[in-house]
Amino acid sequence: MVTHLSDLTAGQKIKVITGFIDFDMNSINVGRVFTFSCYDYFPYDGGYTFQFEEVTIRLAEIFPSNEQVLNNFSEYLN
Repeated sequence: MVTHLSDLTAGQKIKVITGFIDFDMNSINVGRVFTFSCYDYFPYDGGYTFQFEEVTIRLAEIFPSNEQVLNNFSEYLN
């Protein structure tokens, strides 16, 4: 079981089980399935850029709702 987005491996599929808004204000809707490619971490703002084949999702620890997703991964993505 993946407990954090940084635990994902290339090619792994995840499904959104609780919708959320990413750092760029994009809606990540329930039911979407994504295929993971890679991620980058930016320590200045605790920011992550996650590349999926279908979409790019940016999350930052300085954005409270993003921090919730990062800290409670399995409640949002499975």
